[in-house]
Amino acid sequence: MKNASIRGCFLLLTVIAISSRTAMAMDEETASSINDLKKQVQSLMEQVSKLQSQVSSTNQTAPKTPSATQNHPNSIPPASSGAVGDMNEAMRPLMEQPMQGTTETAPTTVQQGPGNLPMLDVSDKGLIFRSRDNRHTIRLGGLLQLDDREFVDSPTSQESKFLVRRARPYASGYFYDDWNYRFAPEFALSSPNAAAYSTTIADAIINYKPIEDIQVEVGKYKPPVALEQLADDAYLSFNERALSSNLSPARDIGVMIHGITFDEKLSWAAMVGAGARNNNLNTGLDYDTGPDGYFRLFAQPFKGEKDFPDFFEGLRLGVGGSISWSSQSSAGTAQLFQNYSTDGGNTFFTFPSNLNVQGEHWRISPQLYYTYGPFSAVGEFIAEKQGVNAAAVGAGGGFTNYETTAWNVTLNYILTGEDATLNGVVPKEEVDFKNGGWGAWEMAIRYDGLAIGDNMFRPTTQGGIGAASDSNASGVNGFSWGLNWYLNRIMRLGVTVEYNTFTGGGAPDSISENSELGFLTRLQLKY
Repeated sequence: MKNASIRGCFLLLTVIAISSRTAMAMDEETASSINDLKKQVQSLMEQVSKLQSQVSSTNQTAPKTPSATQNHPNSIPPASSGAVGDMNEAMRPLMEQPMQGTTETAPTTVQQGPGNLPMLDVSDKGLIFRSRDNRHTIRLGGLLQLDDREFVDSPTSQESKFLVRRARPYASGYFYDDWNYRFAPEFALSSPNAAAYSTTIADAIINYKPIEDIQVEVGKYKPPVALEQLADDAYLSFNERALSSNLSPARDIGVMIHGITFDEKLSWAAMVGAGARNNNLNTGLDYDTGPDGYFRLFAQPFKGEKDFPDFFEGLRLGVGGSISWSSQSSAGTAQLFQNYSTDGGNTFFTFPSNLNVQGEHWRISPQLYYTYGPFSAVGEFIAEKQGVNAAAVGAGGGFTNYETTAWNVTLNYILTGEDATLNGVVPKEEVDFKNGGWGAWEMAIRYDGLAIGDNMFRPTTQGGIGAASDSNASGVNGFSWGLNWYLNRIMRLGVTVEYNTFTGGGAPDSISENSELGFLTRLQLKY
């Protein structure tokens, strides 16, 4: 509009100038009018000069394109906004009190208007497409983990290997303010001890969030049970989860209501799922065993409390669990039960062939998570009881059950001083050998264990399940040490040294023949 006004002024000046030349031949009666016009021309020229100055000043001080975090309650900060820390802070209440652990919701901020947002943003957070009003986004990214497993004194040569642990592209985002979604296929291993690569769906989620207190989630995702199982696969301090992950499902398909309430001091979740075997992505199919009910409560009681010392605020306590009444299924044992594996991903217990589910099935998992600056600690216990039918396992078999318990304690310290969170480590500086940047360094230690009840190995003629006691271990105790180097927000290099001792078993060529000493390395790209 300003440029149009300027052009109009110049046109007027031209017309006036021509008119003034013509006026030279006019009589004296028009002389006075000509003088008045000259004065008006002079005034217009002064106004034009002022307008040009204003246009120049406006171009130099024009406001920058507002960032998404300033305009939308569910927006994703663009790379140029410098809002990395703000994003991490905003996501912290959800991710550090994890319920489903997989839905990537954007940070909550105050909506100020649509603004002039970029429609395409490429950053270390992925490739992000936005609508102009910022009510719809698509974030494209992926997780790639390349591992090497080397074992000392291994009973066979099959345990030491190079492998692609995870190859998982994803699409996530939101639409119409309150709806979030995520879709992520997996093209590598569906479990730590998988024998071959497979293609499956890791996440297929739609989440409706009218308010933080009550949300509804539908699809395939992590059930709200165990703390470590809910942590993002990209943010683990070790190559594999602890032994306790053998007793909790990695995914199930169903519907869940969940929320965060009491000033973000309590998160809660309740889910009904199809029923799933433990510690495996390739699950969630309905095998007519009956639905599973899941629940979880997780509290941070001292959050924001000024009457207590700061180190109390990082304490979080929770409990998760599940219950169901299983019916016999036509599915095979491999679809109903997941064999137990060590911290190094090797199978140390195999369920008997032809074992079926039947009867009561429950899990219970008290859990603790604590952070204070760069230090964090995790403590978790889980017990599982499963009713089964061993009629097809051996003579005299019938309805019975088994019980398994497991635990883990993990201590973690970020050597370069960044804050410890379940969101992983965000380096204060990226690796830059020319200018002295060394990224972030993290060290962790873990003690864990698993114990299988006696009824698992009791003969079927005595009311047991009849698992082989010579090749299967009845218990494991493990110790792990991990060191991770975060080169930047995208790349990480990790080393895990794990040592496991076994109770029971010991047959030649079985994993339990010797103690397990493994050296595991990982190169990770998360984009």
